[in-house]
Amino acid sequence: MRPPVRRNILILSAAACLLAADSEPRWLALNRQASKALADNDYIELRAKLMELRPLMPGNPRITYNLALAEAKLGNREAALARLRNFAGMGLLYDLGADANFASLRGSKDFAAILERIDESRDQESRSEPVLTLSETDLIAEDIAYDPKHRRFLVSSVRKAKIVDGDGAEFAKTDWPVLALAVDNHRRLLWATTGWMAQCERCDAKDKDKTALLAFDLDSGALKQRIESPVKGLLGDMTIGRKGDLYVSENAHGAVLCLHAGAKELERLDAPGEFPSPQTPALSADEKTLYIADYARGIAAMDLASRSVEWLVPADDLALTGIDGFYVYRDSFLAVQNGTVPPRIMRFSLDLKTQEVLEANTRTLGAPTHGTIAGNLFYFIGNSGWDAWDAQGKKRAGTPAIQSSIERITLPKTGFAR
Repeated sequence: MRPPVRRNILILSAAACLLAADSEPRWLALNRQASKALADNDYIELRAKLMELRPLMPGNPRITYNLALAEAKLGNREAALARLRNFAGMGLLYDLGADANFASLRGSKDFAAILERIDESRDQESRSEPVLTLSETDLIAEDIAYDPKHRRFLVSSVRKAKIVDGDGAEFAKTDWPVLALAVDNHRRLLWATTGWMAQCERCDAKDKDKTALLAFDLDSGALKQRIESPVKGLLGDMTIGRKGDLYVSENAHGAVLCLHAGAKELERLDAPGEFPSPQTPALSADEKTLYIADYARGIAAMDLASRSVEWLVPADDLALTGIDGFYVYRDSFLAVQNGTVPPRIMRFSLDLKTQEVLEANTRTLGAPTHGTIAGNLFYFIGNSGWDAWDAQGKKRAGTPAIQSSIERITLPKTGFAR
């Protein structure tokens, strides 16, 4: 879970990860140094630090953009244009033409072609069809799960601190916002993450940084188990394995945890500082690898046996920041990117060399959050409402009541064309 308050994350603030100076990870130190070089107009230093930072934050569009800026300022016209072509290929919107740092490139056919490619990112791409509209407004709908026995969708609400079904009936109510949902159909359990958030309608500020994992009876809605988090912050996103193991992210401070089937305590899997803002984890087909989408750093692969982490390197024209919902589908990743402009739903090949826009710039998309896969159908929450509230939990002035929906995309049964 990541409220889309920071769009198109580029170079992070040094405050993005609150770690002691003696434990500062290399990527964060480089980020801080690059930010200083940019502020000081030291373009040789900026380029050097960004080249070191790039493999540690693969797929970060601002690194690509600022490398182009550095090359342009250093008089390296062709290198600057090459970086900008990669940036344009990411499909993101940015007012490049208004950036005075690229004044030396203006007027050329190459630069005009790049501006035209960026402008194409405004085009509507729609593969979805409506399934249902949630009857209650202003839920801030976060996650969606499917109960195959009762053939119903279940949706979590941040604002109202509850879980509802597709018809709007209340399944369960909680003390704090409900975030991720995961169905264990074998044990007939619905797992949910919950924790204090400013956007909650009736939460007490004294509960800040309190968070837990809940298990509800999938048939009755009765609370069966509550597991407190071993780390402070906010348990956000989650996935479940075939044996019932749960993988959960904490994205306020950064942690990845596991609850093995039948266990009573969450176990931390990652080293502190590796993930500044981990979102939805996704399991490989053999469930030996846990893919973790980090809102700022990109996509990492964790070997569950050794717990070693490898950051996946995409093609130069793929943007991997701002991913909230994240899933493995056959030979591809599905990504809900609500931290990009425009917000969109993407399909990436598993080798991260090819991408496809599934949904962008549509009226029903709004600020998308999460989805669930059934066969070759991807059901997702449209118009979640996150963009109607600020970080302090106040609804933006003049914003109408938000009505969220469930939309469906039919996914291709074949892989990417080569």
